[in-house]
Amino acid sequence: MLDPENNNIGYRLGRLFAALEKIQGEAQNSINATIRDRFYGAASGTPVTVFGNLMRLKNHHLAKLEPGRRINFERLLGEIIEAVSDFPAHLALADQGRFAIGYYHQMQAFYTKKSE
Repeated sequence: MLDPENNNIGYRLGRLFAALEKIQGEAQNSINATIRDRFYGAASGTPVTVFGNLMRLKNHHLAKLEPGRRINFERLLGEIIEAVSDFPAHLALADQGRFAIGYYHQMQAFYTKKSE
């Protein structure tokens, strides 16, 4: 289950990566390769090498969304990044596992129907 209070860097970056992938998916209906296809390995092992570029691309993708959806994603990104002070050069093996957990927790949250 998604743990918004988990401040582990691996977990947070996994959530961030999932959010960036979701934004890309909503902005581009048919794409040959998602950010997951191209960047998952580097993002989970050497985050500093890819997250700067992914954050720039995110702006292009957000611009294609309707204003309400864009605001929701910006809020989510802010909430996730709030506990991230820097993109580390490397993630330890345990944190790479936490990256995967954060990624899948966030992706599952996207597909779980919200209840009032």
